[in-house]
Amino acid sequence: MGVFDYRNFKGETGKALYADALALTLYAYAPTGEALASGWKSISAGQLGYQGTVGPQGTFFGEKDGFTTAEVEVLGRYDEAGKLLSVGIAFRGTGGLGFSDTLGDIKNNLLAAVGPAGYASDYSKNAFDKLFTSVAQFAKAQGLSGQDVLVSGHSLGGLGVNSLAELSGANWGGFYADAQYVAFASPTQSAAGNVLNIGYENDPVFRVLDGTTFNASSLGAHDKPQASATNNIVNFNEHYASTLENLLPQSILNPLSWKAHGSEGYAAGLNRVVDSAFYDLTSKDSTLIVSTLSESSRGSTWVEDLNRNAEPHKGSTFIFGTDGNDLLKGGSGNDFIEGRDGNDTFRDSGGYNILLGGKGHNVFDLQQPLSTFSVVNDGDGSLYVRDAYGGISMTRDIGAIITKEPGFLWGLFKNDVTHSVTDQGLLAGDQLTHYNHSLNGDAYGNALVASVNGDWLFGHGGNDVLRSDKSDVTFVGGAGDDVMYSSGGGTNTFLFSGAFGFDTIHGYQGSDKLVFMGVAGAGQGYDYSQHLTQSGQDTLLSVGDYAVKLVGVGADSLSGAGIVFA
Repeated sequence: MGVFDYRNFKGETGKALYADALALTLYAYAPTGEALASGWKSISAGQLGYQGTVGPQGTFFGEKDGFTTAEVEVLGRYDEAGKLLSVGIAFRGTGGLGFSDTLGDIKNNLLAAVGPAGYASDYSKNAFDKLFTSVAQFAKAQGLSGQDVLVSGHSLGGLGVNSLAELSGANWGGFYADAQYVAFASPTQSAAGNVLNIGYENDPVFRVLDGTTFNASSLGAHDKPQASATNNIVNFNEHYASTLENLLPQSILNPLSWKAHGSEGYAAGLNRVVDSAFYDLTSKDSTLIVSTLSESSRGSTWVEDLNRNAEPHKGSTFIFGTDGNDLLKGGSGNDFIEGRDGNDTFRDSGGYNILLGGKGHNVFDLQQPLSTFSVVNDGDGSLYVRDAYGGISMTRDIGAIITKEPGFLWGLFKNDVTHSVTDQGLLAGDQLTHYNHSLNGDAYGNALVASVNGDWLFGHGGNDVLRSDKSDVTFVGGAGDDVMYSSGGGTNTFLFSGAFGFDTIHGYQGSDKLVFMGVAGAGQGYDYSQHLTQSGQDTLLSVGDYAVKLVGVGADSLSGAGIVFA
């Protein structure tokens, strides 16, 4: 789906909309008059036939008394032949092109909070009524409709976005009713439901007003979920990480809290979310921890979900590092951690996890003796690490594993031991620890048969047939439509991830486990009972876009205790 899904704009379409909205927002803070790298160009007052106050760089200023410091940019995107394809409207946030503009913006923010009723809702009309009439006429003359208009802004600019969305149906001939609205760090949220409000939950400005109303909670930690907003994205900066700084309350009155508000911090952090391999696994209410730590802090500060000044986070946690050397730490739940570039160190405390190291020499610090884990190499670049409680971490691009082994004084003191990841096993000095036994297929259809108890069968690509008469075997079919046969004892595990296909299991027992990790549309909390279909003696379990058929198993015999979604 994607955390920035808007009007069901999924995949690359949704990412492109987000990228355009952010480009417009950043342009509004520092207009240059030159074409943006993303293809937008400024549209002048002359092109619009507009008579009003315009700055030397083409910035449009507010029209009505009391709103003259409001500023907006109007841009167009053209094809190679010069035909106008779309129009962008970018409201600028607090902090204008001059000191007096900034003072005026501060006044507007205060009036939006405690001023006359309707001030925030009517902001865009009071400031730019004539301009938006001219823009609508210009766009229609070029053959465009409201669907071809994108409106964006940050902070006070986000308030303008929400205001225009609120008024769009009843004003300007309804031209803007079908426009796209993406706001960053907006203090307000339109009740119209046609806006995507993007923000960090620890930004004291984001959602500070209840809709457009100021109340007592506006001065404290305001993490009340909003239907139009992202609700659990954390800007992991020095303030969020500091226990000392968090002795002061999270508030718009606390200057330290404002470290999460700047537009550049939004771009630096959220662009990594959009670029992530995990993006399609996220949703609007996913918990995302995005590191914006300075380079000097990254070597001593673990990036993790501290759940400060917020409602308790639920579901899987996504943690995003930087392109430097990061310390990234998951919890006891299900985590998705991405290191990106740099030499990163990962930790996790259990559950079902996916760790992507990225470029550099990356380390997985297990913090326990190696004997409490089993480590498997799938022969295709991934290590699977299973802990003593059955939790599994799927990892890629990990160059070493660190364990804590007994030291002197009868093991009272512990030593960190580094094991290099090799093709044969984990190498510490001259001591080689072999991987757990596995059979690994390739990109084509394979027939694999378990040979020992506790075996792992990796089908990888193609339509595979995996068989076992052993106990405690783990089946990983991979991509393709795979068939798995189990006639052994113990607790067998059937693990599915990504686009796993349409698989069939023979011999499934109530003691076995079905584990789904990183399947789009089926994260933690997925209600499997709503996706079961009984067909004769068999049960079909739909998971996202894919499915697993359990041969000879009745739907009423399945138990949630044996099915994991992460």
